[in-house]
Amino acid sequence: MANKLYEAFKYVIKYELASSVRRYIVLGAFDGILLSLSILLSGILSHFSLEDISVAIYSGIIATAISSTWNALVVELSEKKAELEKIEKQVLKSLRGTIYDYSGKIASIFSAMAHGVSPFLGLIVLYSYEYLHNVFLSVGISLLCLGVLGILYGDRIRDKMYTSLQLIIAGLITSFITLFIIR
Repeated sequence: MANKLYEAFKYVIKYELASSVRRYIVLGAFDGILLSLSILLSGILSHFSLEDISVAIYSGIIATAISSTWNALVVELSEKKAELEKIEKQVLKSLRGTIYDYSGKIASIFSAMAHGVSPFLGLIVLYSYEYLHNVFLSVGISLLCLGVLGILYGDRIRDKMYTSLQLIIAGLITSFITLFIIR
C-alpha cells in the first residue's frame, strides 16, 4: 500500500497539482483580499479602532478559510469519485485501491489545503494599512495583489492580463459598494 500511495503522490505532483492548487490559491486569496478590503474600508469609515478592524478581518478570514477548505474537500472528493467511477465503467473493472483512486484523494487534500490557506493572503490588506496608515495606499496594494493573482491564472499573456483586469474590477466594485453602503 505504501508503494501505491507513493506512486499516487508522484502522479498527483506530475499531472494534477499545478493547475488545481494554483486555481484554489487564486480563488481563496481573492476571497480573503476582498473580505479584508471591505472590512478595512467599512471599519475606517465607521471610525472603528484598528484593533476592532483587525479582529473582524481575522475572524472573517478564519471563517473563509474553514469554509473554503471544507467546500474544496467535499467538491473535489465528489468529482474525483465520479471520475473514477466513469473510468471504472469504461474499463469494466474496479479501480479502488489503485494509484488512480489514491491520487484522486491526495489531489483533493492538496486542493483543500491550498484553498484553506490562501484566504490568509488577505492579511496583506490589513498589514499594509497597519504599517502605512493610508487607506488609499492599502486599497492600491489590494488592487495590485488582485492583479498579481490574475497573472497566476491562465496560459497566454492576453488571458493573464484579462483575468488580472477582471479581478481588479472586482476589487474596485467591492470598494465602491462598501463606500456606498457605509456613507
